[in-house]
Amino acid sequence: MPCRPVPSRLIPHRGGVFAFTLAAMALGGCGAADTKPKEPAPMIAEAITAELRSVPNVRRYPGTTQAVQSVMIVARVTGYLDARHFKEGSMVTKGDPLFSIERAPFEAAVASAQGRMDEAVAQTAYARIEFARNQPLGESGAISASEWDRIAAAAAEADGLLESAAGDLEIAKINLSYTTVNAPFSGRIGQRFIDVGNLVGPGSNVNLAELVTVDPMRITFEPPATESAAFLAAWQKGSVPVTVSVDQNGSSPRGLEGSVDLVDNTVDPSTSTFLARAEFPNPSGDILPGTYARVEVQLSMLPNRVVVPDEAIFKDTQYTFVWLIKDDKISRRNVTTGVLWNGLRVVEGIAAGTAVVVAADSTGLREGAAVHASIVTLAGWEKAKAKKKSAPATGAAS
Repeated sequence: MPCRPVPSRLIPHRGGVFAFTLAAMALGGCGAADTKPKEPAPMIAEAITAELRSVPNVRRYPGTTQAVQSVMIVARVTGYLDARHFKEGSMVTKGDPLFSIERAPFEAAVASAQGRMDEAVAQTAYARIEFARNQPLGESGAISASEWDRIAAAAAEADGLLESAAGDLEIAKINLSYTTVNAPFSGRIGQRFIDVGNLVGPGSNVNLAELVTVDPMRITFEPPATESAAFLAAWQKGSVPVTVSVDQNGSSPRGLEGSVDLVDNTVDPSTSTFLARAEFPNPSGDILPGTYARVEVQLSMLPNRVVVPDEAIFKDTQYTFVWLIKDDKISRRNVTTGVLWNGLRVVEGIAAGTAVVVAADSTGLREGAAVHASIVTLAGWEKAKAKKKSAPATGAAS
């Protein structure tokens, strides 16, 4: 009630002490009424009820793309580079000619080796005839032992020279074939390292260009060593699906589906991580080796896990926690978080059916604060969020 002044006629003029006391009591009562604290209005919040769901056990890592095959195209013989047969950066097919090295010296070497081969064939033929003609004489003793030994040695020597000549001819032909450098597999060829007209070969300008495959593509990543058991268990059971996300041209990340093809057998002691690798299709060939990407690995399904929207998770310097609602009051509860899937986070530390704040004025979130909350089911919250996301933007530019 508002404070009313005490009329002076009600305070006797005699007995001044009594009059002063009544006045003081009246004033004291008035001051007490004015300073009584008011209850703050309940804060407004949105909340959901935590639910049990089965969610994929998805782990996320940064990774780097890697070619399934990569080779440095080299000059295997020494000679002058005659021609380049590809456009730098283009796709080539297995067996396509890439470079030509001057052939004339190697054709001459083949011809020379062929001549020595023909000579060795003739010598071998004569030595074999001599051996066959003198064999009965040598066995009967009609000719001296030394003469027979000479004839037999000549035949053996001729056979050896023939084999050597055949080897030299084969080497000459192989070297001649190396003057045309072909693509060992289909892929994308990079820039040339050497211009036509330069001397190339082992020891000088050996590297000519690099060729890599682009479809399929691999991605390597390094999970912590503590997850190696989960990876090995999933991999040994069969295919482990992955989704590779690559940001390109500022657009939404493009997801490409693949599977794990390697879980390495050692842990790097300096990082306490192990190497894992996945393979995924790259039919357009626009993702190149060495590209940064994100990879999601689905190791298994986690049945009957308590989940809440990721928006309901708060963090301070030490703990991860949620704000619970009970009896129109809020309270903090520390939780342990798990995997994130489609905006839902697995949590440990609260039970299904618990009301959890998902939206509120953060300045009002404190232990024991009064709250007026609209609580919906998780399914209802997901439906409303999806509807809001798909709603067209309103308003026009002025």
